[in-house]
Amino acid sequence: MNNRPFLAVFAGCWLGEITACHDVRMVFAALLFSGIFVLFFKKQISGWRRAVLFFFAGFLAGALMFVYQNKRFTRQENVLKGSEQVRAAGTAEWKGRTKRKEFLLLSHVYLPDRHLYLDGDVMVYDDDFGHILPGNKVVLTGELLPHEGPSNLGENDMRIYYLSRNIGFTMFPDKKEILGQEKKFWKSRLFSLRNRMSKNLSLQYDEKIRPMFEAMILGDKTGISKDLKDTFTQSGIVHILAISGLHISLAGAGIYRRLRGAGVPVCLSGAAGLTFALSYCVMTGMTGSSKRALFMFFFFVLSQVCGRSYDLLSSGGAAGLLLLLESPFRCLDAGFLMSMGAVMAAGIYREVLPAGKQKTFRDRQIRRFVFCIVVQIIMTPVLLYFQYECSPLSFIFNFLMLPLVTAGFTAGFLSAFLPVFLFSVPASALFSLVVAGTSLSRRLPVQNLVLGKPSFLWIIVFYMGLCLLYKTLKKSSYHKYACLLACGCFLILGVQKKQDKISFLDVGQGDCIALSLNRQDMILVDGGSSSKQDVGQYIIAPYVKSQGYQAVSAAVITHLDSDHYSGIRELLPSGMIRRLYLPRVKKDHAYMEIEKEARQYHVSVSYLSMGSKFSGTDWSMECLHPGPDTGLEKNAASLVFRLKVRGLSVLLTGDLENEGEEMLVQSGIQHADILKVGHHGSKNGTGEELLRQLRPKIAIVSAGKKNRYGHPHRETVRRLNDSGCSIYETSRSGMLWFSMERKRWYLNPKLDIMKQ
Repeated sequence: MNNRPFLAVFAGCWLGEITACHDVRMVFAALLFSGIFVLFFKKQISGWRRAVLFFFAGFLAGALMFVYQNKRFTRQENVLKGSEQVRAAGTAEWKGRTKRKEFLLLSHVYLPDRHLYLDGDVMVYDDDFGHILPGNKVVLTGELLPHEGPSNLGENDMRIYYLSRNIGFTMFPDKKEILGQEKKFWKSRLFSLRNRMSKNLSLQYDEKIRPMFEAMILGDKTGISKDLKDTFTQSGIVHILAISGLHISLAGAGIYRRLRGAGVPVCLSGAAGLTFALSYCVMTGMTGSSKRALFMFFFFVLSQVCGRSYDLLSSGGAAGLLLLLESPFRCLDAGFLMSMGAVMAAGIYREVLPAGKQKTFRDRQIRRFVFCIVVQIIMTPVLLYFQYECSPLSFIFNFLMLPLVTAGFTAGFLSAFLPVFLFSVPASALFSLVVAGTSLSRRLPVQNLVLGKPSFLWIIVFYMGLCLLYKTLKKSSYHKYACLLACGCFLILGVQKKQDKISFLDVGQGDCIALSLNRQDMILVDGGSSSKQDVGQYIIAPYVKSQGYQAVSAAVITHLDSDHYSGIRELLPSGMIRRLYLPRVKKDHAYMEIEKEARQYHVSVSYLSMGSKFSGTDWSMECLHPGPDTGLEKNAASLVFRLKVRGLSVLLTGDLENEGEEMLVQSGIQHADILKVGHHGSKNGTGEELLRQLRPKIAIVSAGKKNRYGHPHRETVRRLNDSGCSIYETSRSGMLWFSMERKRWYLNPKLDIMKQ
């Protein structure tokens, strides 16, 4: 790093932005600690003085840039908070389509009613944008919605995702108006070319292969099915579906090399390659990974023009630095970190194991196999931080499939321009082999390892271990393998420390309680929403995996309303639900449908009623209501559970109200420390007599923000306040969880509930 100043500045800039993102005060603490460290080890690091200075300069620049950008976006979010309708004028940069709607990226946005220019772009979603093309000046009327951070553990941070792409707001317009048909000739031609390429692909490939080519060649992933994406993810080659360095290599570097081979001067060859690569990046949406590859290709051409050697790590560091300075929020963007991680892994591999002479085909394949292993080891912490799982055999699939993917992509790329069977037939055959090969991953006995979300401290220690391994590579094999074994043990054992936890997930207008009991069982009580889509895929499954659980031991549905089971129903095909428990009541259509689906996916089904009981070491969960086949109305017949775990008593009431609550009161309900308020805080539930018997310390209300039902009702809130308990709402606080630490139960943040 001493001879690579750009790499040192990039590393410092990234760490400074990460530090400022978590807590601005940590920036000063980190600088103080680093200063003391440098003074203490002054003699030892004298040879690295330049690298240390560059690192500190990058750290300070990154921290200041993040603070500035964050305040800029936060200020505009506060200014526009609560605005229902605004008029926004801007330039249409690009148009595309998601699985449900079309989107329009609006830049240079001005709000004429407020005389305000927005700092970032606006992502606009609608069913149809008609004749709007890139370059058109448009005026849209609608509500500007700021992007929110995650409200649950394990949930994707959509605010970071959008802000890293300089998109400050989302809009769903009520009115659209085109001010003029002004066109940016270059972008319009690229947009037309993209549509023509898409049409060519649709004419040549069937519905199974075409979505992969559209994703790889055009950056359009709307046709990729969830099953196919899961298959590629499990085999560890999902990265082939993204626009990356492979595309820039074909689009830019390929042209450069052919022109140079034909005797064209370096400057003209480089200009032609860069122009083609830039056009391709713009046509496919200019993703972060393609922009990184474009910058690196530019540095490669520059090195050739100047007659200098090309260094992969320096080029990657310079490209990463430019991207971080352009948008500091990229410091926590998954796509950026995985792209940069792959570059750094390749550069480090070249440093540790120089190419040398590879005389035979066998030597080249062995080197490529080792490279796949090295990349997987270096990328594992990044994958775990964002996906909570990793495939232990992904290096094998990468080794076997990437040559097929490269050849198939090349043929597919050519077929998008020249729709002839000479290219489409081999491309289709090669990708059929890829799909067949990756499908084997689901049949192998070794599945993805779900290890949970690691902490930053774990990641730092892991990479320090790899550095130690690098230092011992030239020493005896004993030290080398001992260090490798220690890193492996640390990887498997130190990621996620499981603990007893009772979590009330924020699923909008719905219920989902996740119980982590005895540090080995994950139980769901309900899991659905009527206000959020795909809660199983985007909220429940990520939370379960982030806690280090491969699957849910048991999922209990208190009653058959969609806001209590829609997410669980989503997870049935994935095999994530081991056992399903349903109430022993009269079956309606929804009941029979989910029962049928459970059996279709080989999930065993059991039935619960009053007296049914689960238990384990230091915990038990008993069903208190209703009796079997009581004939009560659906909400009144909701299953009610008393959970007892390590001295804590919790009452889970589903949508209980009216007659069902009266029956529970008559049975002589006992005290509970925590009450999950029935029916999201409806006025017909949680009566005074129930509260008098329970005497809860804490009441949890699971409801959606600004829901149309008015939950929790003010009468219910008044009764809860009169009972003397503390009220917490997922609509305000996000996910709420209780965890045991040092033999005491705490509500996040550190509130000792035993003292309430």
